[in-house]
Parts: sequence; C-alpha cells; structure tokens
Amino acid sequence: MVFVQTMDEIVLAAANGMKMVTQMLLSKETDQERLGIAAYFGKSAEQILTATVSYVGKANYKEAEKYIRDFRTWTGSSGNYPLIEIAAVNGRFTLDFIQPFSSPLIVNAFSKELEDNGITYDLQDVTRLDVPNIQLPWSK
Repeated sequence: MVFVQTMDEIVLAAANGMKMVTQMLLSKETDQERLGIAAYFGKSAEQILTATVSYVGKANYKEAEKYIRDFRTWTGSSGNYPLIEIAAVNGRFTLDFIQPFSSPLIVNAFSKELEDNGITYDLQDVTRLDVPNIQLPWSK
C-alpha cells in the first residue's frame, strides 16, 4: 500500500504530524516542558531509525560547474545511526557517510555493491571528526 500512496498524501500526512507536534509544544508553559517533549521525540526516533538519507539535489552553477569537483553538505550525525548526504554537481554524485561510530562496515558494503554492479567511483577522503563530549541538560 505504500506504493499506492500519492506524494500529496505523504506531504499532507507529514504536515499534519508537524502541526500536532507544534500544538503539543505550544501547549506547554515552560521551556523546560518543551525540552522534555523534544527529548522524548528524540529518544523515540533513535529507537526506530536505522539511517537517514538526505538528498540535497543538483547544484545549478551553470558555466562554473565545470570547475567544481564535488558539492558537499556537512552536518552532524543523528543519534546512534548513520546519516548519508547526497548531492550532485557537474554530472557527479557526492555521497558523505556521517556516522557516530568508527566501523567502516557500511561504507565497505556500499563500495562492494558499486563494484559488483560495475559502477566506478573515487574514494576522496576518510575523515575522523573528533567533537567534544558535551552533555546537554535534556539529553541525560
């Protein structure tokens, strides 16, 4: 049935869900209560999500595109699951695997899948991002 849904239905359902969350947040009197609700939704999402894929789209730099090697959108990882950012420029796709763990398992499996299907790619770089261990009051 998922494939039977139209894009309009999906957009309307998402907008309705955001409306309900916004109404719930606005019904609270203090920021502390609102942060508690946000923390609850964050914990719930971490328990059900396995990965997030974000497609930024095709950069449209017209004549300047031939000078652009890649187009990257860098953001922090989400929770305990990987985030894959995809962008396109100059006839090429750039994929960034951002994950809160060091195992190369997912990237290696993706690379193998590309190779098995005869798709050539360039592994540009692997970067380990070290961030401070900050404990936010609502994430305890």
